[in-house]
Amino acid sequence: MAVQSEPSSETSAKKARLEEPDPAKSEPVIEDMSHYNIAKLLGQSDDGRVVFTQGTIVGKEGPAVVLFETNSIDLDKVKLFLSQQSVVKLVMNNDIYNIFSLDPPPGTHSIKTTVIHPATEKIINKFTQKPAYFVNETWEMYEKITKPYILEHLGDHKWVYNILEGTKEQDRIICKVEDERDGFVLAADLKWDMTTVENLYSLAIVQRRDIYSVRDLNQSHLPMLRSIRDKSLAAIKDKFGVPSSLIRVYLHYQPAYYHLHIHFAHMRYMVGAPYIGKSIALSDVIQNIELCGDYYQKMSLTYYIKDGHALSNELDKHGVIVRE
Repeated sequence: MAVQSEPSSETSAKKARLEEPDPAKSEPVIEDMSHYNIAKLLGQSDDGRVVFTQGTIVGKEGPAVVLFETNSIDLDKVKLFLSQQSVVKLVMNNDIYNIFSLDPPPGTHSIKTTVIHPATEKIINKFTQKPAYFVNETWEMYEKITKPYILEHLGDHKWVYNILEGTKEQDRIICKVEDERDGFVLAADLKWDMTTVENLYSLAIVQRRDIYSVRDLNQSHLPMLRSIRDKSLAAIKDKFGVPSSLIRVYLHYQPAYYHLHIHFAHMRYMVGAPYIGKSIALSDVIQNIELCGDYYQKMSLTYYIKDGHALSNELDKHGVIVRE
């Protein structure tokens, strides 16, 4: 699915997605990868599994961002590597340790490739590795700087609405609750193949279009938040056999896009920026609001932001970011 999430260096991989101006359009933007000309390396994920590149596609206008990701390896794939067709070369050995490079037989291990075209400056910036700075945002700073930025940069969320309205990616829906106030859709992120449970990564997208981030949440939203938590975890357990104790549930602040969404990731899957200064556990959000109904309209929130991000430029204008 095309649900977006942060790259883990800012990963996501979110999520890189191909945004489709025409919901009916289904033709791939590229069919032969030799038609992709790499201009530069933008960066890579913290775990080294995903490489972010920028380039152009032959016959297409505008830049493209292409992500190359090594898929996870399970025991069945390992068995395929144990073949005379595998090319093995000794790299070094020392006492009991022997290190080889192994090129598996063709077709046994693929590289997942995500193409984003045309790539906007925002997309390119998202996958470009740059210095990041911590910001301690007071409510006053949010009202004066961040909120006007959010309202000005809401962007085109058509891909989100396509999922919510049932016109796209319905084969990746795990759970759906139809309700004007508390409804949501839990959908598998494109970084997950929906098979390897250790890589489970999904997003719960709320039905409402007037909740942009955790800063908008208050006591009136507790039923919705509890419903998302309980029904999503139950659906994951029912469909994939993964208990709630192995699922990390969190929100990002600042999020990749300003339509409230909640991340559900397996404990062993570290993509999606589950880090200090980026993630807030949903359980903490619920408890904080239970203690104080307008908690997120009072408290300061600490987050990190990359140099060159449009919001960091606004923060710079007000002298918020300390660079030296």
